[in-house]
Amino acid sequence: MTDVLTLSAALLVAGPLVFVVCMFYPPLWRVWTVPREEHLALVAAHPFAWRMANVGFTVATVTTAAGLVLMAGSMQAGNGPRAVALVGSFAYAIAGTLWCAVLAIRTRTTPALAALVAAGAPTEPVETLIGSVIGGLFASFTTMTGIALVVICATLAMSGVVVAPLAWLAVLVAAFAVAGFLAFGDMPPFVQYIPTLMVGLALLQGWT
Repeated sequence: MTDVLTLSAALLVAGPLVFVVCMFYPPLWRVWTVPREEHLALVAAHPFAWRMANVGFTVATVTTAAGLVLMAGSMQAGNGPRAVALVGSFAYAIAGTLWCAVLAIRTRTTPALAALVAAGAPTEPVETLIGSVIGGLFASFTTMTGIALVVICATLAMSGVVVAPLAWLAVLVAAFAVAGFLAFGDMPPFVQYIPTLMVGLALLQGWT
């Protein structure tokens, strides 16, 4: 395995690990599942942890996107799979930009909303407007990321860069993320990291 491919594999593993560390950071680990009022109270009580968690999620996104682009670029030049993998990787990076926009918005707006609620001030219609913007960006991110990962992992399977059974399993996970979001209107962002984690681990283990 080349140095570039080794680096890309390490980035693909590091991204999900950073995401998990931020998601389960002790002061905030319940913030993702509790009702709105408790969610805002936790953010108000731990504003620095909230900012750092979102910064960490951004780092995880950039790290994973870089790993995919490096991996695609390291494939043999002059063939179709390399071009397809590059297109998929850049599509993933564009989708990741949408997710970073969500993170930037909620990093600034959620503490402000929490302060308004604590002061007994009204939060509508601002809260609904912010929710609509974030919802639209998240929907675009989820569907575009899932499709990009389906394309990338299928290309890896057919070109033999990653052992086919594992690469096709990654395709199924990515497709599940898109289908689940379209069916239920939500999908935990970490699901999007499972295919890239699988690919990164496969490359590090030499499962090609």
